[in-house]
Amino acid sequence: MSELTEKFENLRHRLKADGLTAHHGLSGEVPYFILDYGPQDELYVRDEINQIVNGGPYGEHQMNIKLFNLFDIMMDTLNEFGYTEIIYQFEKEQGMDFVIEQINNLMATNEENNRFVEYIKSRVNPNEDIIFIEGIGQIFPLVRTHKILNTMTQVIDYMPVVLFYPGKFDNIKLSMFGELNDDNYYRARQIN
Repeated sequence: MSELTEKFENLRHRLKADGLTAHHGLSGEVPYFILDYGPQDELYVRDEINQIVNGGPYGEHQMNIKLFNLFDIMMDTLNEFGYTEIIYQFEKEQGMDFVIEQINNLMATNEENNRFVEYIKSRVNPNEDIIFIEGIGQIFPLVRTHKILNTMTQVIDYMPVVLFYPGKFDNIKLSMFGELNDDNYYRARQIN
């Protein structure tokens, strides 16, 4: 059994056993989890996520799992404000650093209730749902993982969250694609 297959088996077991809520943090908050994987396994991970969310062969759990793709949230927001074409123009004329700054401003990533958090918060039932988040690799380097997690934990701290991360996480440090360092993040636990 590969390490990644074992991680998904452990995730399924945890979903069936305790819905990821048994191990609360030091302050009583429900922990966040990160399932890290090699970027080359992206298609396998998507398939496994869909099987779990849609009750595939191992989907006997009774939880309501809400799956959110961060790229889709970002694109929905850009489309909502009519900025999609403008962002493409910014990249041509101003470069990627300017685009990153503008997207972070639009998504309000430094704010506690940023657009990612508000989008997710408005679509979940805090008493019943488990949040799965994918697509962080699709929005890199536009938005950094630690910004989403740090702001999200201030608003959504009452339900389990699993982030699927194409890179490495050692329970402290995030490394996108296993090569690019992101800031440290201490609250999450690995699914291993």
